[in-house]
Amino acid sequence: MPKILTAEQVEQYHRDGFVSPVRVMSEEEAVELRRKLEEFEATQGGSLQGTQRTKACLRLPFVYDIVSNANVLDAIEDLTGPDILMYQNGAWIKEPELGTYVSWHQDISYFGMDPPDLVTAWVALSPADMDSGCIQVLPGSQKLGMLPVEYTEVNPTNMLASGQRVVHDVDESQAVPMPLRPGEMSLHHVCLIHSSLPNHSPDRRIGFSVACMAPHIRQTTKAKATAMLLRGEDRYGNYVLDEKPATAIDDPESIARHEKAVSLYRTKVEECGNSNAWRLG
Repeated sequence: MPKILTAEQVEQYHRDGFVSPVRVMSEEEAVELRRKLEEFEATQGGSLQGTQRTKACLRLPFVYDIVSNANVLDAIEDLTGPDILMYQNGAWIKEPELGTYVSWHQDISYFGMDPPDLVTAWVALSPADMDSGCIQVLPGSQKLGMLPVEYTEVNPTNMLASGQRVVHDVDESQAVPMPLRPGEMSLHHVCLIHSSLPNHSPDRRIGFSVACMAPHIRQTTKAKATAMLLRGEDRYGNYVLDEKPATAIDDPESIARHEKAVSLYRTKVEECGNSNAWRLG
């Protein structure tokens, strides 16, 4: 029996490639996490930048609170099974009226995995709706598998550093938005084609993604990235599991571990074809 998702939601995920919304924490809890994020940003004089946005839970303890949230993991377990590895954890913050967007893409493009069967959870800390630029998806497109990409949208307003756009005839009239309230999350398959529009609201759109998988999924690249065991056990050894949650914002060992993990991840991303992996710092 599923732990948090309904049988219908599990069926929808396997059919359409996504489920949304799923309530994983109260709005008050989400607001408190946002407060901690913005308190940290204030100490450094600006929003998360560069490597801070990749594998963020290794750098910021309050982001690990999202990644390790029991409801988040229960929902992922309903789709992947009881053994869960986290491969990536990203910050997706759209400031109001700056025009930042995400081009049509698949998460799997630079993961280098076989089989390509990961799930991405996206947790909202602020309203993510049509006005603020929520994720929109093409239902069922995960069944196409991993598609080629072109690099036509490299510009400062595209949140994807590579400027990648999936090579597919995207019919935007078929796109389904996934609006979220603070404390809700969406789940989507890493082969699902998706994007998001600019934030035209007066508020920031703040979300964190968590890409997870069962341990049997192997890396297909020469370069190897690390992972974190979030639940269960790893009986396969496909990843070095030396990632640890940050113990404090200013802890030198946590910062060093984070920088190492991001470096390995970005080296692998470059091997997978993203020559602009370092563009965002």
